[in-house]
Amino acid sequence: MTEIAVDELQKDVEAYMATGGNRSAAARLRKLPRKTYNNRLEIAQKKLGIQLGKVVDGRVDYVKAVKRPLPKGKSVARYILSSVQNNTHPHPGFANLEAYAGWLRAFGSCEVILGSYSYALDAYGAKAVKRGSYEKAADRGALGKLWYAPELEPYINDDSIELAPGLVWCGEMNILPTAANPLTGLEDYNGRKSNIIPHAKHALASVASLADEAAKFNYATGTVTQRNYIQKRVGIMAERKHSYGGLLVEVDAEGNWYVRQLQIGAKGEVYDIGPSGYRGVRIAGGKVESVKITDAPSRTFLEAITWGDIHAAEMEVWVRHLGWGKGGMLDQLAPRKQFWHDVFSMRSRSHHELKNFHRTFEKWATGEGNVEDEVQVTADFATEGHRAWLETIVVRSNHDRHLDTWLNIAKIERDPENARYYALLQHQVLAAIEDGNRDFNVLEWALRRAGIPKGVRFLGEDESYVICKSRDFVGIECGLHGDLGPNGSRGSTRSLKKLGRPANKAHDHQATWMDDTLSAGACSTRFPYMKGPGAHSISHIGTFENGARQILTFWAGKFRA
Repeated sequence: MTEIAVDELQKDVEAYMATGGNRSAAARLRKLPRKTYNNRLEIAQKKLGIQLGKVVDGRVDYVKAVKRPLPKGKSVARYILSSVQNNTHPHPGFANLEAYAGWLRAFGSCEVILGSYSYALDAYGAKAVKRGSYEKAADRGALGKLWYAPELEPYINDDSIELAPGLVWCGEMNILPTAANPLTGLEDYNGRKSNIIPHAKHALASVASLADEAAKFNYATGTVTQRNYIQKRVGIMAERKHSYGGLLVEVDAEGNWYVRQLQIGAKGEVYDIGPSGYRGVRIAGGKVESVKITDAPSRTFLEAITWGDIHAAEMEVWVRHLGWGKGGMLDQLAPRKQFWHDVFSMRSRSHHELKNFHRTFEKWATGEGNVEDEVQVTADFATEGHRAWLETIVVRSNHDRHLDTWLNIAKIERDPENARYYALLQHQVLAAIEDGNRDFNVLEWALRRAGIPKGVRFLGEDESYVICKSRDFVGIECGLHGDLGPNGSRGSTRSLKKLGRPANKAHDHQATWMDDTLSAGACSTRFPYMKGPGAHSISHIGTFENGARQILTFWAGKFRA
């Protein structure tokens, strides 16, 4: 190793002092990589006989992000982002993330960035754990020293970086791994920009916006270091929520960005839908196995797509084309199953508007007030959206039940346009009641009459549908819409956590990842009943064959860069 001149080491120390002890800023001032600069400071302290500590406290401005340049032409910039805990070994699956980053570099740049967080290791010891469960300090090294796994250190970047317009890597964040929701209180962090927070959990929260701008997303990354918690209640519970993996960010030349989760499986494997032109990739043992979209649909890693609420009559045309049109996301990713929520909207005669004369007149004037026409529009979508090579499941949802509500409360003598169709449906419902058929679904009957494919399956009220179940995994519940919660409570992402099983749901129209419960968005962001700020997004849940999941969002006519 070349010996560093004393005057150069003095300049390193001067940079440290000039930046108030900020090593990242000092490294930039010296135009050195942060790791190289830190090593030189260690040498300087020994050679110059000094000890560097905190120089000064306080700053005038808050931490501001450094902007990354956008890729040029048709190239795509990619980032794999995760977090690391101090004094903790890496998960073996990190090697698969490294292998994936190397594979992706054939399609453009791909940088691995890890954010560090610290946890109170000084609280370990006889008073914090059960007897005999902790080795002597001498066997583990000095507990008072903060260190990070040497194989992870080259990737650590605790700076604030704007990866793309409106998307910030918040490396400066240091949130306890035991935090129940690491995104609490960050709704206004960095204003309207979306944030990626290094943390031991995967999490996603949508932040409301007005109708003329996109929803803001706050993400938490998951981690690539092993479980290492104080063995008391909070720490023991946090162990169960510890989420291995990271996030993949794709940025195109126009500044559009796409974020999806990379979860490390029980055997260290990682799944992703892959770059454009690919159906999916699986990384295991440091090797990447890929499937292209030109391969037969049977070659797929994706178990299911849970689409955001459909609302066929209100769906935006570009969303329908990107999702289910020829060569759209369904054809590209070829899942084995797809789940539809709120496939029917009942926009034509919503019970929320039956007493609103102006809205009823508006529907008559625009030709949107005919219930049978809306049923036919929904059936036409179902015919276009189904494929012979997959299973399509319609989840019983609140908007689907709006048809039942109409048949219960409508004053049909005031609605001649729908009177004959009302009578037809009412006859079917009353006949089912007489026959004791409590499972009769009038919407299914109406859609079958309108010609939807036989392969479309309708779930009954409260009917379970679990995917990815195995001997070692309880599976993921996909039969709940999300409007009804346990024990008569209202449905929500938080209440469905009480099921004791991971769940994919919809209903809220906003993408959410909270522990093991995920919520999809909707297939439109402009509903006539929406007023005020909303967090709606066109987001869907992809579930791989091992139970790993991603939230995929449509933006600028694409779902990936």
